Amino acid sequence: MADLTARRARVSQSLFFTDRITAELTDHREAGPGPGEFIEQSEMIYDGANAYVRVGGSWTGFSLADPGGPRQLGDPLWPLDVLFGAGNDAVQVGPEQVRGVPAVRCRLTADLGRADAALTAGVSVPTGPYRSLGRLPVEVWLDGAGLARRIAVNHDPSATADKRIWSIVELWDFGVSVEITPPAAGEVLAPAEAYRTAHEDAPGPNG
Repeated sequence: MADLTARRARVSQSLFFTDRITAELTDHREAGPGPGEFIEQSEMIYDGANAYVRVGGSWTGFSLADPGGPRQLGDPLWPLDVLFGAGNDAVQVGPEQVRGVPAVRCRLTADLGRADAALTAGVSVPTGPYRSLGRLPVEVWLDGAGLARRIAVNHDPSATADKRIWSIVELWDFGVSVEITPPAAGEVLAPAEAYRTAHEDAPGPNG
C-alpha cells in the first residue's frame, strides 16, 4: 500500500530467523548459534527516509532520520525516485501484461545525479563504482494511460548477469484511498529491545 503524496508505504513481509540471528538481535550472544529457525510475518512502514518494522507488539526503527530526506534503497518506492533520472534513450521492448493489464515494456538508463537534482528530498544511491550511478539500467511497464505498472532498477550495471541485484515494484488499484500512519516517537523501541521483548514473549515449543 502506498501514499505517493505523503511519501509513505506499508508492506507485509516474511522475516526468516535462525537462533544465531535472534541472539544477535536480542543481545543474547552468549547463547551461541543453534539449530532453530523460524519465519515471522511482519509489517513495515516507510515514511520518507524513515523505516519502521513491527516486532511482536512493538515498533522499532531503522535508518531513522529526517522523514524529509531521501528514501532508502529498501523502500519499495525507491524505483519511482530513480525514474526522475531518466534520459532520452528509452526504447520499447514490446507488449506485455502486468497483473492482467496490457502494458508496453520499455528499457532505459537513469542518471541518479539527475534524479537527485529533480527531487526535493534527493535520492539514495547504491554502492559501487561512481560512474555507474549515471547509467543504471531501468525497465518500466507503462499501461495505456501512461501509468507505470512495474518498475525495475538494476543496482550495479557492472555486475555479471548472475550477480545483478534488481529493485522491482508493481503498482495497481490506482486512486484507492489509503491511510498510513507511522508510529509516534514514544512507540518506537531500540531494535535490540524490541526483538528481545518479542523473543521473550514468544511461546515455547509446547505453546
